[in-house]
Amino acid sequence: MNLYLMCGLAFSGKSTVAGVIRRLRGAVVISLDELNAARGLHGGLGIQEEEWVRSHREATASVEEALRAGRDVVVDDTNCFRFLRDEYRALAAGFGAEVLILYLPAPPDLVLRRARGNDSEPSRHPVTEPVLLDLIRKFEPPAVDEPVLVVPPDCDEEWVARHIAPAAPKGKER
Repeated sequence: MNLYLMCGLAFSGKSTVAGVIRRLRGAVVISLDELNAARGLHGGLGIQEEEWVRSHREATASVEEALRAGRDVVVDDTNCFRFLRDEYRALAAGFGAEVLILYLPAPPDLVLRRARGNDSEPSRHPVTEPVLLDLIRKFEPPAVDEPVLVVPPDCDEEWVARHIAPAAPKGKER
């Protein structure tokens, strides 16, 4: 049983990789964007801190439910703070689940370009430039002591199959 934590800026490709893991491993995907949207909120437009806390609690409860059922889980979020990743790892440890952070280190200029492209041809909810710049400023990349697999830009399904599915994560890789 595995817990995959997507980690990266908006427009880095996290949801795409999460969808591939869902298809290849049958994993449950917990999307913070979807949790927020169900409540009429859109993170790319800015959300009050107390609403993010509520979303995180909902996500944590969903992760716990899936792990209790013995399912692989993907948390599709920026996971931009170390304390969030630590909380998920502690939760997974209680179920004996392996944890792997899938870090998509897209450079800021790329995500800004993708966000602007999404403004002209929407493929997802928008992320305003001030919100994206704030995320870029606050983002805490995974540290060397975290179980990380760096996902290359524009990786394909074959790469995910080779590095993530069907094999379970076996420790730290950088």
